Amino acid sequence: MKQMRIVLATLLALAMAVPAMAINVEWHGDLNNRFSFSTQSNALVRTSKDSEKYLGSGSVAGIPVVASQKKVSVPNTKKSKNDSDFFGEIKYRFHMVVSDDEKKVKGVVGFEVGSCKFGGDGADFGGDDKVFELRWAYTDIEVPFDPASRLTVGLQPVGYNYLLWTDNAGGVKWKRKDGQWAYSLGWFRNDWNGANNTAGGDRKSAYDDAYAADLTYTFDNGNSLNAFVVYMDQGEEAVGYTDLTDGTFYSLASDVQDEEIWIGLSGKGKWNNLSALFTGIYLTGEVNSSDLGMSRDRNAYLFHGQLDYAMGKNTFTLGGLYASGDDDPLDGDAENFDVIDISTSILGSVIIFDNYCDDNSFSQAPYVFDQGYALLYVGAARKLNAKTKVWAKYFYHNTAEATLLGDREIGHEFVVGTSYTIMKGLTADINAGYLVAGDAWEAMGGGDGDDVFRTDARLRFKF
Repeated sequence: MKQMRIVLATLLALAMAVPAMAINVEWHGDLNNRFSFSTQSNALVRTSKDSEKYLGSGSVAGIPVVASQKKVSVPNTKKSKNDSDFFGEIKYRFHMVVSDDEKKVKGVVGFEVGSCKFGGDGADFGGDDKVFELRWAYTDIEVPFDPASRLTVGLQPVGYNYLLWTDNAGGVKWKRKDGQWAYSLGWFRNDWNGANNTAGGDRKSAYDDAYAADLTYTFDNGNSLNAFVVYMDQGEEAVGYTDLTDGTFYSLASDVQDEEIWIGLSGKGKWNNLSALFTGIYLTGEVNSSDLGMSRDRNAYLFHGQLDYAMGKNTFTLGGLYASGDDDPLDGDAENFDVIDISTSILGSVIIFDNYCDDNSFSQAPYVFDQGYALLYVGAARKLNAKTKVWAKYFYHNTAEATLLGDREIGHEFVVGTSYTIMKGLTADINAGYLVAGDAWEAMGGGDGDDVFRTDARLRFKF
């Protein structure tokens, strides 16, 4: 735990120096303890990781298709003897904010201990030192010659659209608010010398650069519209494919370069008892490889919308999501939608979207290979008293395309849950979901996939 001791010593020294420095210090935490049981833990293995650039990972008519640079896990939806599993997990996040009295400059340092499964790295007998993650390390300053502008430099939450990019990245972001208008420009870098950087070092052809801009207009009633564009030059990466018969990963090329451009519009608003949010994103760009003699145009899109209607202590929800899939990975176009790094907890699905996992990802959770996703959901929640809420939801899960599995229907998911506030900052939650398997889900089990039950509980302290 050497890294942890250094960080804690530094934070303690800064806190003790507060009176002499005349600064403000805020200390925040999110201590999340989670427990989960599933009848089919094997079937819930993610099909790809959110750190991968998602090109497609299936096999059509037995022909291997260029996939991501890492091995892809293939879920088996047929229940086996030892598939039932229970786990406990901790994820503790802390951050400190140091600012001057006028808030003209702010420094933030944040770190995470976890995610640690009981018995795994960091939470086994005796503990471990392999679970420390630096999440935030940035300085946020008011621009001296323009008080309406702020500049954020360092490892920071990027804060773009909730279905495109909401996690952390190292870079520089300028933002400005002028009356009802707000806008920003950002530059961020990834993979400078990481696993995907086949050349190593600081060769420009080997790392990722992302450039982002957005514009927000807030109406007098508080409703808002946000337009955004993100361009990412992935740099050169090694890619290959996974043999679906035995799970073996084969490398095909080391020079695949992926340029992606997301153009989107989102909005949210409230009118009396009705509230709504929506997002529409178009993805374009190009994937090239001299080694493979391949060039593919990206042409994909995503839509999401949700309506909530409040009636006394009850709230009713109606929503839908559609992400395009690739019906023919050999036609020269990559038509499956990709994201950078997000969470899907907003939807509330237990089986497919892992509701209580707060750092899952859209490209990781719903895709069945490169077939896209189509989702409809309805729900109802009731506030029983000031501390207790209960809710229920129904999800109709489908892939957007049926080329790979011969059918689109993943299944019908039924979810119930409750939340109780024990005291200020401390909550206890539990939810349970049951997936009635559809034909596409059964196809992943060799034509005989089984229904899935899963329940998650958590005890969470936030301050």
